[in-house]
Amino acid sequence: MTRFSTSQGFMGPFSHDGKASIAPYPPWHYAADFVTVECWVDPAAVEALLPPGLSLHPDERGLVTVSFVDWQACTDTGGELLDPVRAQYRECIVLASVQYEGKLMQYCPYIVVDQDTSLARGWALGYPKKIGSVWITRSMGVASVASPALEPGAIFAGTVAVKDRRIAEGHVKLTARADATAVTFGSRPIVALRHFPSMFEGHADQPAVFELVRLQAENAQAGPVWEGVANLNILDSPTELLSGLRPIRLGRGWRYSLAMTNRFNHLLRDLRELNQQDSIKGK
Repeated sequence: MTRFSTSQGFMGPFSHDGKASIAPYPPWHYAADFVTVECWVDPAAVEALLPPGLSLHPDERGLVTVSFVDWQACTDTGGELLDPVRAQYRECIVLASVQYEGKLMQYCPYIVVDQDTSLARGWALGYPKKIGSVWITRSMGVASVASPALEPGAIFAGTVAVKDRRIAEGHVKLTARADATAVTFGSRPIVALRHFPSMFEGHADQPAVFELVRLQAENAQAGPVWEGVANLNILDSPTELLSGLRPIRLGRGWRYSLAMTNRFNHLLRDLRELNQQDSIKGK
């Protein structure tokens, strides 16, 4: 935990007991419901978003998953669950198939969340989160038209909007239990980019942090994964890069639940080294 004088916290604002921090200190424990759509987009559009060290995987060029997620998270004490506004949030997560040193992974170029605590956690981990509005169909565990069950014919949908503009909507109509080829969250290593710019004059090309990292999930467990027929509509936006990732072809859809813990990242490469090498070559 960061400490100075009588103040402390994981991230600012700092206070004497650390409770004012926008995000608590890890570990962070999560449980979530996912509605995920698999699709293929223009490989060049994905390639243009990749940081150094990553490239498209030859077997899955342009493969992307778009997930609408209803999360609940807490720290070791579970105290957030007694104040649910601190524990609950929703996200839209885009993950693209890539390779790092020949190994198939997924990279997150875009993600929208509706709570500032998750935004701050994401920036610390390497997720490029933006604030928006995300909604997904819920199952309440009772038999009702208003509560679809995990069974053939049930439809689960998700929407996402940023700055009052809806940018994507999708749904999955369940058909059967999925097999082991389902591309669920965490079924492949997820790689992210931690980037924090320098604000000093003359250092615009020398970020304070520029790291390629692999996200470390612990104690991951998933419930039954259901597969279905998927639909995804990407809408125009003057600023959101999701509008450049329109599907060329739709794949499968999934509805499932999972739980996991995040504590640390694994450093793949400090990309500031590349910046320094490029600067030396340019002299």
